[in-house]
Amino acid sequence: MHKCSLLVVLLVMAGCNTVDPAPDIANADERATLAANSELPQPTTETSLLSCEPIAGMTPHCGYQNPEDLVHIPGTDLLIVSEMGEFMADSPGSLSLLNISTGLKETLTIDWSVGGNSPTHESWGEANCEPPDASALSPHGIDLIVRDDGAVALLVVNHGKRESVEFFAVTPTGDLTWRGCALPPGDPFINDVAARRDGGFYVTHMWNKSNSFEETAAKLLNGEATGWVWAWTPAAGFSRLPGSADLMPNGIALAADQRTLYVNVYMGNKTFAIDLASQARTAEVELRQPDNVSIGADGALWIASHQHDPIGQACTQVTAGPCLLPFQVVKADPQTLEPDVIVNHDGPPMGYATVALKIGNRIYLGTAHGDRVVSVKLNDEETL
Repeated sequence: MHKCSLLVVLLVMAGCNTVDPAPDIANADERATLAANSELPQPTTETSLLSCEPIAGMTPHCGYQNPEDLVHIPGTDLLIVSEMGEFMADSPGSLSLLNISTGLKETLTIDWSVGGNSPTHESWGEANCEPPDASALSPHGIDLIVRDDGAVALLVVNHGKRESVEFFAVTPTGDLTWRGCALPPGDPFINDVAARRDGGFYVTHMWNKSNSFEETAAKLLNGEATGWVWAWTPAAGFSRLPGSADLMPNGIALAADQRTLYVNVYMGNKTFAIDLASQARTAEVELRQPDNVSIGADGALWIASHQHDPIGQACTQVTAGPCLLPFQVVKADPQTLEPDVIVNHDGPPMGYATVALKIGNRIYLGTAHGDRVVSVKLNDEETL
């Protein structure tokens, strides 16, 4: 297979955390042909796999659309779920809730009427940044933080008609009020966001969408960085974080002390830690196709790691239910990044996990392709 053909699938699978490509890169028929010509087993949709009954120590929570990322509202039984739309197709997604006490999906409301610069609600974002088209909201990575002023803020990477980070105030019931936005310069494809208590954030920039496919493919073939991390503050706006350039930075998380940033590099097959004071990388671990990263109450990292062949295997043939590509959940030490595989899964009830969020003795897994979140009960964090 031609190198460019291989990279079509590679870019789609790694860069967007989903399997649906940009129309100018490849169409569904082309990708299906690539998959059909592969000798690797392909995930398929079978009636027996659509069940939402517990299996293999996992409990499905169904009714979602591509629940790519998850965050927990402190002091509640509610998770906010980022239901991602189709990649680079300008299609909407949504934000919803999972009640972990009932295991059921719940709706949330978004109040767009306040705006970012009302007399009673000071903007948390850039001056004069207008609200997005609410009907086109297309969330991707999300993060939640209790700000220095005591407010609970949700930050959302949005692809709906623009690349932006949207700010929302969060109530204990999970309802949201839009509080502003920030738009990275240029024409980036951004992926995940890590919020700061002072109102700033970090966001991963995977590649420049304005670059030609040939240019991006050539960089990947040569092992050259295609993206970096943007740092943003209300006072200074956007700036590139030194030491963050790499091959498609993906998931990102900020330590509780706000001193260390953790970045997953999907195409580089690694996770690194960067000290924000010195701007130097302090640790690095080799992990296969790491997607999102979250931080547990004890400071440990929880990383969703894809174990499929990103060239020969895809979720394109899955039109309902879960995509069953294999994955691991890796727990990593926050200082050394020494990894410990906690979950190693291949089969129903879910695959292609993109996020692992630990709450108590359970981890909650989301996916970029499928209809469910899955929860897994841990027994002294033994390997499953």
